[in-house]
Amino acid sequence: MIPYDQIQGGDILVFKRKGFVSGVLGWLLKRFERTWDGWGWHMAIAWRKARVGYSILEAAGKGVRVNLIKEEVFNTDIRVYSWLDQPASGDDLEEFMAEELDKGYDVAVYIWTMLQYLILHFFNHSIPRILDNRYTCWELAFFFVRKMGKSIQVIHKYPIITDFLKAVEKQED
Repeated sequence: MIPYDQIQGGDILVFKRKGFVSGVLGWLLKRFERTWDGWGWHMAIAWRKARVGYSILEAAGKGVRVNLIKEEVFNTDIRVYSWLDQPASGDDLEEFMAEELDKGYDVAVYIWTMLQYLILHFFNHSIPRILDNRYTCWELAFFFVRKMGKSIQVIHKYPIITDFLKAVEKQED
Protein backbone atom coordinates (compact mmCIF):
# COMPACT_ATOMS: atom_id res chain seq x y z
CA MET A 1 0.00 0.00 0.00
CA ILE A 2 1.05 3.53 -0.68
CA PRO A 3 1.06 6.31 1.96
CA TYR A 4 -0.97 9.44 1.23
CA ASP A 5 2.02 11.66 0.53
CA GLN A 6 3.21 9.28 -2.21
CA ILE A 7 -0.05 8.89 -4.18
CA GLN A 8 0.32 9.53 -7.90
CA GLY A 9 -2.17 9.91 -10.72
CA GLY A 10 -3.45 6.52 -11.80
CA ASP A 11 -3.04 4.79 -8.43
CA ILE A 12 -6.02 2.65 -7.44
CA LEU A 13 -7.90 3.42 -4.24
CA VAL A 14 -9.81 0.73 -2.36
CA PHE A 15 -12.35 2.03 0.14
CA LYS A 16 -13.43 0.32 3.34
CA ARG A 17 -16.63 -1.69 2.95
CA LYS A 18 -19.61 0.15 4.40
CA GLY A 19 -23.36 -0.26 4.19
CA PHE A 20 -25.91 -3.03 4.17
CA VAL A 21 -25.71 -4.09 0.49
CA SER A 22 -21.92 -4.28 0.42
CA GLY A 23 -22.09 -6.13 3.73
CA VAL A 24 -24.39 -8.82 2.32
CA LEU A 25 -22.50 -9.11 -0.98
CA GLY A 26 -19.18 -9.09 0.87
CA TRP A 27 -20.41 -11.85 3.17
CA LEU A 28 -21.35 -13.96 0.13
CA LEU A 29 -18.02 -13.29 -1.58
CA LYS A 30 -16.14 -14.23 1.58
CA ARG A 31 -17.72 -17.72 1.37
CA PHE A 32 -15.67 -18.32 -1.80
CA GLU A 33 -12.68 -16.05 -1.22
CA ARG A 34 -11.53 -17.24 2.19
CA THR A 35 -8.21 -15.36 2.06
CA TRP A 36 -9.93 -12.02 1.40
CA ASP A 37 -9.93 -9.91 4.55
CA GLY A 38 -13.34 -8.45 3.64
CA TRP A 39 -12.10 -4.92 4.23
CA GLY A 40 -12.38 -3.24 0.85
CA TRP A 41 -15.27 -2.87 -1.54
CA HIS A 42 -15.40 0.38 -3.50
CA MET A 43 -12.62 1.30 -5.95
CA ALA A 44 -11.58 4.60 -7.54
CA ILE A 45 -8.71 6.10 -9.51
CA ALA A 46 -6.40 8.73 -8.00
CA TRP A 47 -6.53 11.77 -10.23
CA ARG A 48 -4.57 14.70 -8.85
CA LYS A 49 -3.59 16.32 -5.59
CA ALA A 50 -5.92 19.09 -4.48
CA ARG A 51 -5.49 21.78 -1.82
CA VAL A 52 -7.40 19.80 0.81
CA GLY A 53 -7.11 16.21 -0.35
CA TYR A 54 -7.08 14.27 -3.57
CA SER A 55 -9.33 14.37 -6.62
CA ILE A 56 -10.50 10.94 -7.69
CA LEU A 57 -12.45 9.48 -10.60
CA GLU A 58 -15.07 6.97 -9.48
CA ALA A 59 -18.24 5.25 -10.60
CA ALA A 60 -21.01 5.44 -8.03
CA GLY A 61 -24.81 5.84 -7.98
CA LYS A 62 -24.85 8.95 -10.17
CA GLY A 63 -22.36 7.52 -12.67
CA VAL A 64 -18.74 8.35 -13.40
CA ARG A 65 -17.73 11.50 -11.54
CA VAL A 66 -14.74 13.39 -10.19
CA ASN A 67 -14.90 13.77 -6.42
CA LEU A 68 -12.66 15.13 -3.70
CA ILE A 69 -11.46 12.93 -0.85
CA LYS A 70 -10.03 14.71 2.18
CA GLU A 71 -6.59 13.71 3.42
CA GLU A 72 -7.71 12.48 6.85
CA VAL A 73 -9.93 9.79 5.29
CA PHE A 74 -6.90 8.11 3.72
CA ASN A 75 -5.54 7.00 7.06
CA THR A 76 -8.57 4.96 8.10
CA ASP A 77 -10.94 4.30 5.20
CA ILE A 78 -8.78 3.98 2.06
CA ARG A 79 -5.93 1.77 0.93
CA VAL A 80 -3.92 2.95 -2.07
CA TYR A 81 -2.21 0.62 -4.54
CA SER A 82 0.09 1.35 -7.45
CA TRP A 83 -0.77 -1.03 -10.28
CA LEU A 84 0.76 0.73 -13.26
CA ASP A 85 4.50 0.42 -13.87
CA GLN A 86 4.76 4.20 -13.90
CA PRO A 87 2.31 6.97 -13.02
CA ALA A 88 -0.24 7.82 -15.68
CA SER A 89 0.57 11.03 -17.52
CA GLY A 90 -1.67 14.03 -17.09
CA ASP A 91 -2.65 13.80 -20.76
CA ASP A 92 -3.60 10.12 -20.44
CA LEU A 93 -5.66 10.87 -17.33
CA GLU A 94 -7.44 13.79 -18.99
CA GLU A 95 -8.16 11.78 -22.14
CA PHE A 96 -9.61 8.89 -20.13
CA MET A 97 -11.70 11.24 -18.02
CA ALA A 98 -13.05 13.05 -21.11
CA GLU A 99 -14.15 9.71 -22.59
CA GLU A 100 -15.74 8.26 -19.47
CA LEU A 101 -17.04 11.17 -17.38
CA ASP A 102 -20.82 11.19 -16.86
CA LYS A 103 -21.35 7.64 -18.11
CA GLY A 104 -23.98 5.80 -16.11
CA TYR A 105 -23.69 3.44 -13.18
CA ASP A 106 -24.20 -0.27 -13.91
CA VAL A 107 -26.27 -1.73 -11.08
CA ALA A 108 -27.30 -4.86 -13.04
CA VAL A 109 -23.69 -6.00 -13.42
CA TYR A 110 -23.58 -7.05 -9.75
CA ILE A 111 -26.05 -9.81 -10.58
CA TRP A 112 -24.07 -10.86 -13.66
CA THR A 113 -20.80 -10.74 -11.74
CA MET A 114 -22.07 -13.01 -8.98
CA LEU A 115 -23.69 -15.36 -11.51
CA GLN A 116 -20.44 -15.57 -13.48
CA TYR A 117 -18.49 -16.09 -10.29
CA LEU A 118 -20.75 -18.95 -9.13
CA ILE A 119 -20.74 -20.67 -12.54
CA LEU A 120 -16.96 -20.39 -12.71
CA HIS A 121 -16.58 -21.71 -9.16
CA PHE A 122 -18.94 -24.67 -9.47
CA PHE A 123 -18.68 -25.58 -13.17
CA ASN A 124 -15.27 -24.17 -14.17
CA HIS A 125 -16.84 -22.23 -17.06
CA SER A 126 -17.48 -18.54 -17.42
CA ILE A 127 -20.23 -16.59 -19.06
CA PRO A 128 -19.06 -13.79 -21.33
CA ARG A 129 -19.19 -10.29 -19.97
CA ILE A 130 -21.64 -7.89 -21.52
CA LEU A 131 -19.62 -4.89 -22.60
CA ASP A 132 -21.47 -1.60 -22.46
CA ASN A 133 -20.85 2.04 -21.61
CA ARG A 134 -22.00 1.86 -17.98
CA TYR A 135 -19.69 1.11 -15.06
CA THR A 136 -19.45 -0.13 -11.54
CA CYS A 137 -16.45 1.15 -9.63
CA TRP A 138 -14.66 -2.16 -10.24
CA GLU A 139 -15.30 -2.01 -13.98
CA LEU A 140 -14.07 1.57 -14.20
CA ALA A 141 -10.82 0.79 -12.38
CA PHE A 142 -10.19 -2.38 -14.44
CA PHE A 143 -11.01 -0.56 -17.71
CA PHE A 144 -8.71 2.33 -16.75
CA VAL A 145 -5.65 0.15 -16.14
CA ARG A 146 -6.39 -1.73 -19.38
CA LYS A 147 -6.44 1.58 -21.28
CA MET A 148 -3.15 2.53 -19.60
CA GLY A 149 -1.55 -0.67 -20.92
CA LYS A 150 -1.49 -3.00 -17.90
CA SER A 151 -4.59 -5.19 -17.71
CA ILE A 152 -5.58 -7.09 -14.61
CA GLN A 153 -7.55 -9.75 -16.48
CA VAL A 154 -9.12 -10.54 -19.85
CA ILE A 155 -11.79 -8.06 -20.89
CA HIS A 156 -14.58 -10.65 -21.13
CA LYS A 157 -14.36 -11.62 -17.45
CA TYR A 158 -16.50 -9.68 -15.01
CA PRO A 159 -14.23 -7.67 -12.69
CA ILE A 160 -14.39 -8.33 -8.97
CA ILE A 161 -12.42 -6.64 -6.22
CA THR A 162 -10.72 -9.83 -5.08
CA ASP A 163 -9.22 -10.28 -8.57
CA PHE A 164 -7.56 -6.89 -8.21
CA LEU A 165 -6.28 -7.61 -4.70
CA LYS A 166 -4.86 -11.00 -5.77
CA ALA A 167 -3.14 -9.38 -8.76
CA VAL A 168 -1.60 -6.68 -6.53
CA GLU A 169 -0.39 -9.34 -4.11
CA LYS A 170 1.29 -11.24 -6.94
CA GLN A 171 2.87 -8.05 -8.25
CA GLU A 172 4.34 -7.28 -4.82
CA ASP A 173 5.97 -10.74 -4.51
